[in-house]
Amino acid sequence: MTRQTAVESPPVNVYESNDQLTVAIPIPGAHHDTVSLNLEGQRLTVDAEARYPQEQQHYVQHEWTVGTSHRVIDLPKAVRAGGAKAMLTHGILTISLPIGREESSARIRIPVTEPPVHQGQPH
Repeated sequence: MTRQTAVESPPVNVYESNDQLTVAIPIPGAHHDTVSLNLEGQRLTVDAEARYPQEQQHYVQHEWTVGTSHRVIDLPKAVRAGGAKAMLTHGILTISLPIGREESSARIRIPVTEPPVHQGQPH
C-alpha cells in the first residue's frame, strides 16, 4: 500500500552563524538526486520527492509521507550563491549560504550531495 501524497510545506529552521545562513529541512525518504534547490535573490526554492524502497512491505503502521514536497523560503538576508553548499544526511537537508550581496540575481541551481557511505554500513 503506497500512499502518494504531497507535503506542501515541510517545516524549516533558518539560523545565522559565522557569516552564513543555514537552512535545515527534514525530508525523510529523499535522496540527493530527487532534491532540487534553486536560489534567486533572497528566495530559496526546494522541491523534493520522497521514495521508499520498502513499498512492498506489509506495514502495521505507516505515517511517513511518500511523494513530492515544495517549499519556498524568503531568506532574511542577502546571500551569495558562490560557496553555497547543500548536504542531505539521514533525511535532513542542510543548506549553507554565505551572507553577502550577489552581483546577479539570476536563478542558480545549488547541487545537493550526500555523505559517502562508510565501508560496512548499509546504504
